[in-house]
Amino acid sequence: MSVVKKLKAPLLALALSCAAMCVQAADVQLLPDGLLSPTSTEQTKPDAFKKAPPWRIGVSFAGVGNSWIVQMIQEMRQAAAQNPDIGQFIFTEADWKPAKQVADVEDLLTKKVDLLIIGPISEAIGAPLIAKAAQRGIPVVTFGAYGRGTQSTTEIMAGGRVFGQQGGEFLCQELKGKGKIWAFRGVPGVDEEQLRYDGFRKAVDGCGLTITNEVFGDWSYAKGKQLCENLLLSGQPVDGIWFSGAEMTRACIDVFKETGKPLVPMTGEANNGFLRAWKSSGVKSVAPMFTPGLGAAVVRASVALLRGEPVYRSYFSAPTPITRDQLDKYYRADLNDAYWFPSTLPNAMLTQMFHR
Repeated sequence: MSVVKKLKAPLLALALSCAAMCVQAADVQLLPDGLLSPTSTEQTKPDAFKKAPPWRIGVSFAGVGNSWIVQMIQEMRQAAAQNPDIGQFIFTEADWKPAKQVADVEDLLTKKVDLLIIGPISEAIGAPLIAKAAQRGIPVVTFGAYGRGTQSTTEIMAGGRVFGQQGGEFLCQELKGKGKIWAFRGVPGVDEEQLRYDGFRKAVDGCGLTITNEVFGDWSYAKGKQLCENLLLSGQPVDGIWFSGAEMTRACIDVFKETGKPLVPMTGEANNGFLRAWKSSGVKSVAPMFTPGLGAAVVRASVALLRGEPVYRSYFSAPTPITRDQLDKYYRADLNDAYWFPSTLPNAMLTQMFHR
């Protein structure tokens, strides 16, 4: 047998093996480069959850209550509407009530969804619901980061400790590790709220800042404004403020302006209303990004799974925060305060939804 013949079979096998590996390694792009990256090497096997369309996808989200969630849901719906293979897209929200989220998921499972998207109120509530779906062979795309704490097929998340830490580090730098600060937290009992707070505490405890007040503003402009007004009028000294969400930041900037108090450094977020207030007030700030495009990402991951494409076990979005010198790059004077970015929605839709 010639050397060529001896090599031909092994080379063919190697080529086929390489081709198979290349197919599996071809990553599904869930969001543009730089916005979402895999945080695991483990992938689902090709065709593991492949199913012939049309598909019935069920969504259980923790609740609504601020403009970020409203836009994220719109981005989710838009991504689903663009895919003709999705026959039904059933969306439910639990109004932050554990019992309702349990009932919502059980109802979706009764309707025999092909895939479940879930944004749990907390891991304690979500884990048994995810397990119940997994036991029925239903793939689960989780809006959250729990690792092996759940049986999710894949997890997609942003914010969390990274968000909180970026804001805390900004205050440490601005105040040089000295001073009294206030903390405006989100909705109590929600995992994302606790993660943001934990990241914030890690930063400020490490640099020596003193937290003199903590309040829960529910990520709401109205509640944040009332709380900020109460604290400011109490006469308690403050050198900087950390916020778990930018609607509360914007509210507090308004309170400082209305009462004539000098602004102190405040953390923000990638929201157009906040950037408008930042630009006009001159407040010292930084804006971590928590893209509402995650709504589209969970739908795209769902589609990939049902097509039989390999998807990573987990993804996370942690872009660098926006600094003052980048304001003009992101701020949209033609859009209103409810717009959050980066967005996956087409510009025509953004203009229609957020026209000033």
